[in-house]
Amino acid sequence: MESISNSEYRLLSKGAGILSKDNKGDKVLHLRDGSLLKLFRIKHLISTARFYPYSLRFVNNAKKLCVLNIPTVEIIKYFKIPSINRTAVQYRKLEGETLPTYLSHKKLTEELAQKFGSFIATLHNKGVYFRSIHLENVIVLPDESFGLIDVSDMKIFSHSLSLWMRNGNFRHLTRYETHRDLLKSALIPFIQAYMRQSNISKRQSLKLRQRLLKHFR
Repeated sequence: MESISNSEYRLLSKGAGILSKDNKGDKVLHLRDGSLLKLFRIKHLISTARFYPYSLRFVNNAKKLCVLNIPTVEIIKYFKIPSINRTAVQYRKLEGETLPTYLSHKKLTEELAQKFGSFIATLHNKGVYFRSIHLENVIVLPDESFGLIDVSDMKIFSHSLSLWMRNGNFRHLTRYETHRDLLKSALIPFIQAYMRQSNISKRQSLKLRQRLLKHFR
């Protein structure tokens, strides 16, 4: 991973808009050329992130998703910024809106719910376990298909997910009450489409359906 100097970083970020920040500093910048710069810090002195930084996980996961034909961000480059103790990834964003933003001005139709259910099933069938799969990290593309952003917290297996992992991923998806409420209006079409697209057995489908309904209570 290459390093850039503080002056190079200042030049890169000059005039950038701040899209996300916390009490430790900037997290995501909108650069002048339209690309995004995501900044990563190591939160603990003893951490696997020192050996496999989240910036590199972000890059590797984005590349793997592209191979699997799952829409995600397009990586431009990644690098270290020693002067601010950060690693960073510059990338082109997906065109579209997060699912909650999209549903703030459009109704969740049965058709869209079915597409989303099929999309989640496709992820699971392809071995994608996305721990951060809350609705803010799901993008509705202009053609009403779906893509993923903020993909550092992810594992991609060479086999489809087990029933246990699928259930765990749905627990992540439904952990926010506001997000559960967004999907409840078309919950049955969503679940039915997931089960149709999924490559699990009928017996497993029945078990997962019961657990899914509990997650949405």
